[in-house]
Amino acid sequence: MKILVLVKEVPVVSAIQIDRATMTIDRSTAGKMMNPADAHAIEAALTVAGEKGGEVTAISMGPDSCEDILRNAIALGVKDAYRLTDDAFAGADTLVTANVLKAAIDKTGPYDAIFCGSNTIDGVTGQIGAKLAALLGCGILSGACEITCTDDGLCIRRKAGDGYEKLAASFPLVCTVTEDANSVRNPGLKGKSAAKKAVIPVLDNAQLALDGTALTSLSKVASLVPPAELEKGLILDGDGDADKADKLVQTILDNHLI
Repeated sequence: MKILVLVKEVPVVSAIQIDRATMTIDRSTAGKMMNPADAHAIEAALTVAGEKGGEVTAISMGPDSCEDILRNAIALGVKDAYRLTDDAFAGADTLVTANVLKAAIDKTGPYDAIFCGSNTIDGVTGQIGAKLAALLGCGILSGACEITCTDDGLCIRRKAGDGYEKLAASFPLVCTVTEDANSVRNPGLKGKSAAKKAVIPVLDNAQLALDGTALTSLSKVASLVPPAELEKGLILDGDGDADKADKLVQTILDNHLI
């Protein structure tokens, strides 16, 4: 069985800044890390591979620095990894990203199951899994917080309001995974050694052969609006608790809060 997991390098949230000229995240000013949900996608892929028998491959689309997260994936137990990098991929929206990933899957696959995080903390669109499944013409299980293997596919539970939905699909399929789906294992010495020695091939557009239409981003960010600042609380002073209580009641009445 061949399983693929998609991982993405994202900026550290606390250090994110926006380039308002290009309406994009300025990734040069922030530290880099693996998208948190993708670590749980790796765990899900490795678990299924262990139950069904098979190997896991990782793919990441990004600059040279994203090789670090691919080596982290190998340290956890992923066998092979590929990095997708080309100037033509820069600034890609989710559709172009899905087109590039689909081309890479066609070149390195086919795969029985493809796992990825349900969201990334930079874009937070949650669109890649669905678009990729549509391009591949296969089923999708999205937002999985629990995953079990069936005879010919996977069964998941996902949160729905105050409860859960139970969904199933046959292989081949795409499955997007939430951060509460599992506990991520720690890399062992064997995995760390494999990660250091691994040769990670780079696939560019000369190899993937996507035309201009597939690489044209149709969506644009028109504007960025900062969130409203929280109003500061009101501190009431008074001579004793009774006086403070009277002032609190009067403030509530004056502001028509009840």
